[in-house]
Amino acid sequence: SYLATFHGSTSCPAWKLTWKGWGPPRVKFFHWLASLGRCWTADRLARRGLPHPPRCPLCYQAPESMNHLILDCPFTKQVW
Repeated sequence: SYLATFHGSTSCPAWKLTWKGWGPPRVKFFHWLASLGRCWTADRLARRGLPHPPRCPLCYQAPESMNHLILDCPFTKQVW
């Protein structure tokens, strides 16, 4: 049955914050991808053996990762 597909998976009530929020759909989608670790940042490209920039293309100070882009990058701190 359909429910057997999800046997053993965990649920997270945080989805309500993403999909029931007031933000535009593109922001909700980005938040969803980021929370699942599915954004194509340089660290994710490197894990798959794909070409990637050695440093963050926005600040050139650190390797690009989702954590860096959202929390540490000086450029995105100014944007947010």
